[in-house]
Amino acid sequence: MMGDTLALACTAAACLLALVHWAQATATRAWGDVLAGPPTQRKAWGLALATLALQASAATMAAGPAAGIAIALASWMVLGWGLVLAMNQWPKGSLRWARRIGAVGWAGCVLGLLIHALAW
Repeated sequence: MMGDTLALACTAAACLLALVHWAQATATRAWGDVLAGPPTQRKAWGLALATLALQASAATMAAGPAAGIAIALASWMVLGWGLVLAMNQWPKGSLRWARRIGAVGWAGCVLGLLIHALAW
């Protein structure tokens, strides 16, 4: 069974995928598209909300309701801050790695929830 520490690490990492899409849908200096338009921005909002729901579910499964919600919200603050610093220093590398780590985090959350559902 997936350990709680691994599940929480995946929970934290999942927000990177949504943060990358969010940054690309706005006028950021490193990656943003000023001409992104409403459809791209709506897609980024949808991915952000879906990620937050997935994170909260996976973290709650691993650590309980209060800790799960706190971990999901804190990951957005901490990793968002770190991503902003990285994207301004190393735009191409941070974009590539944030996508990869975020996708692995998403997959880990889904896998953890699936394992929990099958074990229940």
